[in-house]
Amino acid sequence: MTILNISPIDLSRIVEKLSEVVDFKSDLPSKVFFESGLVFWFFERPLLAFIEVVSGLISKSISSYGMNVFVKFSGDELLDNSCIIFDGCDTENKILIVNDEYVDFLGGEVGYPIVLFNETHDWVAFESAHEEFGVIAVREASLPKDFSEYLESNFISAKILDELALSTTADGLIARAFKKSYSS
Repeated sequence: MTILNISPIDLSRIVEKLSEVVDFKSDLPSKVFFESGLVFWFFERPLLAFIEVVSGLISKSISSYGMNVFVKFSGDELLDNSCIIFDGCDTENKILIVNDEYVDFLGGEVGYPIVLFNETHDWVAFESAHEEFGVIAVREASLPKDFSEYLESNFISAKILDELALSTTADGLIARAFKKSYSS
């Protein structure tokens, strides 16, 4: 099985549209999303290492929204092999292959940030090299119940982030920084 990468022309179009949603000049824990009307969930990185969770996220997104999911390495850089498409076929095995092939970022050819998203950017997950947590932003107006339920049961909700922020641990410090940027 091979992983389908995106053609240079399609990659340029995808990055252009993604750059309307994500502020690639910012980094976590600052807010990296331009839009309002978003709800947020958080995760410990690296997300792609959690095979069952990310496979479930991709599968649930495809079943809820009816469109492909993309994984984009190196933020808005137009690099070969930096964008992968998931169409819902054999998702878990494709994630395993991505983990094997991208564990060293293709020998340094690609890197952070890593962004996962569906075609119309109803949701976007952003993972930085500089923070232990990543963030998933979802357009509240187009949030299907089953997708919301998946996020609630597999990711850190704003409520749980609030609880983490009360801690005096390193996670508490990180949670407070994210809470400051992502509180409604």
